[in-house]
Order: sequence, then structure tokens, then C-alpha cells
Amino acid sequence: MAESETRTQAIPRAEPADASRAPWLTGVSPALFARHNGSRYRTPIDLQATPDSELRFLVVGGCLAEPFPQVAKMMNKGFKGDFILLNNFDSFTEMPPAPAAEYDFQMIHLPLRTLLGNAYFHLPDDAASHEEFLQETQDYLARYLANVLKLNTEHKLPTFILGFMVPQQNPLGRFQPRYDLRNIMYFIERLNLFLAAEVAKRENVFFVDTDQVSGSIGKKSCQDDMVWSFTHGTTLSDGDHDHDLNRIRPPMSMQHHYNARWMEFFEAVLHEVFAMYRTLKQQDTVKLVAVDLDDTLWRGVAAEGSLGILEGWPMGFMEALLFLKKRGILLAIISKNDEAFILSNWNSIVQGQMALTDFAVHKINFRSKAENLAEILTEVNLRPQNAIMIDDNPVERAAIQAGLPGVRVLGSHLYYLKRILLWSSETQQRVITRESSRKTEMIHAQLQRESVRKTLSHEEFLQTLGLRVSFSVLEDTKDLNMSRALELFNKTNQFNTTGARYTLEECHRHFAVGRRLYVLQAEDRFTQYGLIGAAWVHQNCVHHMVMSCRALGLGIEDAFLAYLAHRLAREKSTMMLGRLQPTEANIACRQLYSRNGFIQSEDNSVLWSRPLTSLPALPPHVALTEPVEEGVPAPVRQTTGRKMGQDEQILMQNDRISLKQMEEARFPQEQLCVAELSRRQMSNC
Repeated sequence: MAESETRTQAIPRAEPADASRAPWLTGVSPALFARHNGSRYRTPIDLQATPDSELRFLVVGGCLAEPFPQVAKMMNKGFKGDFILLNNFDSFTEMPPAPAAEYDFQMIHLPLRTLLGNAYFHLPDDAASHEEFLQETQDYLARYLANVLKLNTEHKLPTFILGFMVPQQNPLGRFQPRYDLRNIMYFIERLNLFLAAEVAKRENVFFVDTDQVSGSIGKKSCQDDMVWSFTHGTTLSDGDHDHDLNRIRPPMSMQHHYNARWMEFFEAVLHEVFAMYRTLKQQDTVKLVAVDLDDTLWRGVAAEGSLGILEGWPMGFMEALLFLKKRGILLAIISKNDEAFILSNWNSIVQGQMALTDFAVHKINFRSKAENLAEILTEVNLRPQNAIMIDDNPVERAAIQAGLPGVRVLGSHLYYLKRILLWSSETQQRVITRESSRKTEMIHAQLQRESVRKTLSHEEFLQTLGLRVSFSVLEDTKDLNMSRALELFNKTNQFNTTGARYTLEECHRHFAVGRRLYVLQAEDRFTQYGLIGAAWVHQNCVHHMVMSCRALGLGIEDAFLAYLAHRLAREKSTMMLGRLQPTEANIACRQLYSRNGFIQSEDNSVLWSRPLTSLPALPPHVALTEPVEEGVPAPVRQTTGRKMGQDEQILMQNDRISLKQMEEARFPQEQLCVAELSRRQMSNC
């Protein structure tokens, strides 16, 4: 049998090691154990690079919600919460202690007792009556929710709605139907489903599964349904113990009878909300996870024939990586190994758990892992701060951190890996957009595109790319493209003209004062990039522009600027302004305005301007495929081989700009001189 054939045979699996013969087994420190088993269990902080900042939040709800501000203050002195009691169906008339704009977010707890009262326990014993009562309760819940969302409705304040805790057992008994509305467990589960669906209909409102938090800690240590009314729906505590002290034999407090962990519960719920808020703010976002192979992705060393079984943590780790890929996080392999051996034996090693194509890129060689990771970051246009390296070797982890400061490393505790990767706020996002879910596919196309680029001159490459772009404007935060646009602003670093981040609440305010949000989509002969650019524009000023790193170097940003110039000219603007605030990471966009004929203001270095007496046009290799609006003729093809957008048609009609003038205006050879900017124009920015 040929050598190449023997290489693809099943690789033997090693027998389990004898724990008594493993000299490097070490204990787990109490601090490490507490961090991964206490109130932080569901919200790991191993990937958190930026410390928690001060937070101001509002809590609205019943008795369950009242302790949250005090507990938050105990957790972090920078956390300040205000509380408003809500125990009935009245409209939310009491205003919070501070103006809505001063709050970062609010938490709302709807008291279960207000919804159910004791009517549930007096219903006729038939399924139809319980179904009818559920419908009535859901209608009541929807109106109740609308009443208490005043600050969200009026100000788009981020709002976290706490779900209901489900009782621990069916009070009708173990043999009775589990999924029957006569079982109050199931009844409350249905209310949670309805509440989550109602929350999903609203902007900037999010459901917090407090029942899962209770279950993670242990319902027997958190909930009071084995003592109090089922509809009380709160934590086990000694709140009513004083009322029992006059008995013949006063009982010991509740905490002497049960292992009450109510403080851990409140902390865990707050950590859950704070983690969600960090995700909304896109703090310390992870965009790439690079993994070693031997004793990291799988047990043992494949080339030495010492593979262990995949069952257990390796399979769980691979599952986590696949879910990260679905979230839009890129996966990479960096391993000191024989590449030919790994590639030819891949399926035998991983037994179908993962495909090589699940990884955006791999570097399997015997070079420095820091060098390999640096190359990968360059290829996919990411910063070290957005990358994680997972390796079982502490020497390699130290070398990565020394060579690429900012990269976060994991691997010293393999039993924590799946939890950290899936549950950390830094690996999550509010909405998984289509562009995010296709990111690995796009990177494969990008690498193929870059391979072609190396064989051609830059001009030849652009001309053969078949690049097509389309533009549209978003009118409000309800637009279907809003989530992707917000994701771009909050995750883009390199081509980000100001570095600003936004909440949905801030976007709502921008729309309210008349700002417009333009977005750009692109495709070429290799792939559809989707929505890769966005810009906030107010009057004649481009306040903020971002572009996905996947599109850099293709001239798309110049096309975007040219399109905006034509829009402004059609609206009779004579001057176009743009803001450019240098940041540590946005070197890629520093020349955007200067190379497109803008002059930097002498009085305000952030502000750039150019007159619109002559208009820039799309770069020659870019075709405009703008969506057709009702009543507007479809774009026509120019002699240059690209489509003319409707704006260009209207501009040519209104301003009598000839096709020749438009073509000559593609790239101004000299910067236009601007003697002075009027104060009114500068105030627009």
C-alpha cells in the first residue's frame, strides 16, 4: 500500500491515563472556583478587557425588584439604581427621580400576583376554562406591559423585562399531565412564552429569563413557592418571620430550614442584565477565535498516534465553535504540525464533528504562532483586540500575548472553555444578521479575491472584479436594515471616521432631529458582501461613516462619498462637510476626505469641506445598481459599462451636468480651495 494511502487510515486512540501517574495535576484555587460557580456562573468575565464603568439604571416593579439597586451598589460602587414600586395596573404616572436621558437602561418586573390574583385557583376543573383564562391573562399582560413601557416608548430607553419564575412542581401531583394548563407550572411557562413574544415586537426591549437564572443556582434555594403562594413568584427570604414570633413555639427563620441563596440570585440576575447591556454596547467584542489542534481541539497528539476519544469536552468545544461561527465570529487554526498530514487525516481525526471549511483560515506549520496569528489578522483585517487564541501550552500563550498585545488567550482550564465561549457577553450580539451568519463564506471569497489580486496590477484587478453597489436611506429604527447598520457602527474600528458607538435609543434621537442614515450594499464576482457601509448625514454634513474591513481597498468608500455628494447637490446644497476624528485604530479612513477633494478646516481640525460646484462620480470600476423607487425611471447603463443611478440622472437634468463632465469628475486631480466656511455650515456638524 502506498504511503499516501496509509496516511488516511484511522488513527489509533490512546487509552485513558492513570490519574495517579499524572504528576502535573493541580488543584483549583478557591478564587477561581468561586468565579466560575457563584453568581458569575452564567456570565463569565474571562474575556472582559474593559472594566465595568459607572451605570445609572431604573428599576420598576414589585417586591421582587426592590432589592436590585441596593445589591448593585454592593457589587460595584459605580452602579446607581433608582426604584419605583409597581403593584397594580395603573398607568406609569410616577416619574423617575432622574430625567430619562440620565439612565443607561431600566429593568421592569411585572408582579405575577397582579396578573393572576387568586382567580386561577377557583377556575372550573376543565381545560377549556383554563385556556380561556390564559387568553384573558395574556390580554391583560399585554396592556400592563404597554403601560409600564412609557420611558421606552417615548425615549427608546433600553429596557430589560424580567420573566416569571416557574414553580418547582406540579401541585396536582407527579402523575398528572405535565403540559396541561391546569398545572400552574405550565400556565406560567405559557405566560413567559407570551411575554417574550410581546417583548420581541418592541424596539430596544429585551427579555431576561429569570427562571433560567433560578434554575442555574437551584430553584430550591431561590424560590418561595414551596412556602408562599404560587403567584407571589419571588425569592426565598425571612421577610415575614417577624409575624410568627408570638407563637407558642416561634419557628427559626427560613434560612435555618432551607439553603437560601437569595443574594446570589439577585447578583446573578443583575450580572445577566449587565452582560446583556455590555453586548448592546459591543464592549470588547470578539471577532475571531484561533485554536491550536493537539490537546486543544482534540485530546492527544494526532501525528504521534496518541489521540484520545472525542466524547466529552472536545465534542462540546467543537459544538461551541460551530455556534460561534453562526454568530458571525471567524474561526482559525494555528498549529505546529505537518499540514499535509492534518489535512489528509482531518475527517478521521474529528470524525465528522467539524469541517475544515468551518474555519475561515488555517496556518498549520512550524513557524511562530504569534507570526501566524499576525498574518491571519492582516488577511481578515482585524485588530489583536478582537481576537482570542486558545492553546493548551502556557509557553505559547505567553508568546502570543508578548508578540501581539491585546489578544486574549484561553486554554489553561479546558473544562471552562465551552461556557466562556458561548456565555460571555463579548462573543454575543443583539441580532445575528444575514451578513454575520455568512461571514466565514465571505472571508473564503475574500481570500480567493486576494489571491487573484496578487496576479494582476491593481487597476486590472479592479476592472475584472465586477463590483456593484447599491444605496438606500433608513428612515427610522424599525427599518429591517437597522440591526446590521447598528452592528457596523458598534463593531467597526479601522474604517470608522469618528470611533463613535450607538445605542438604539441614541439612533432614535438622531432620527428625531432629522439625521438620515444611508447604507450601502455590495457584491462582486466572488461573493455578495451584503450591507457593508453606513453613514449618518445631517443637512450637508457627513457626521459619521463606517465601512466593513472586508471592503477596504476596493474604492467603495469613494463611491459612497460620491453618492452622498450627488444626493446633497440634488437637495441644492452648495457645500459638503465631513467629520473625521482620528482614533487609535482608524488609520484606514484618514485619507478619505483629502483624496476626494476636501480641505481640512483651519479652525476645526475634525471638519473637512468641499464645494459642490463640481461633483465627484463613481470610480470607473464600480457599477451602481440603486433600487428603483415608484415613479422614477430605472437606472440606465452608461457607456463606461456601469449603471447610472437615478440621482445621477436627476442631477444631469437639474444641473445640466454632461456625461463627460461626470466621468471627468471621478478623481479630482487637485484639491479644491475653500477660503472660508460659513458659521451656519460649520454648525451643521
